[in-house]
Amino acid sequence: MDISNVVQSVPMGLDKQDLAQEKKEEVAMEFEKMFARQLVNEMTKDSFKMGDKNGVAGQANNMYRHHITDTLATEIAEQRKLGMADMISKYHKV
Repeated sequence: MDISNVVQSVPMGLDKQDLAQEKKEEVAMEFEKMFARQLVNEMTKDSFKMGDKNGVAGQANNMYRHHITDTLATEIAEQRKLGMADMISKYHKV
């Protein structure tokens, strides 16, 4: 059994408390990303409408919308513009 990938993924010198804090930050960022995705999805729901929903053009349009929504949400979350991740991180530090 090869455990080299597991050993490399755990940074040296970090104790359990630091790893737990890092995990909390990761969860906070994921929450902000999900929240941003919902916001962008809601804001753009009427922007990508086409007449043929079930045809090839409609399916391509849905893929394009999904890609745009995901990209915008990721950018917003990484910039921490919504403040959700900061609020969650602050709550966990108290």
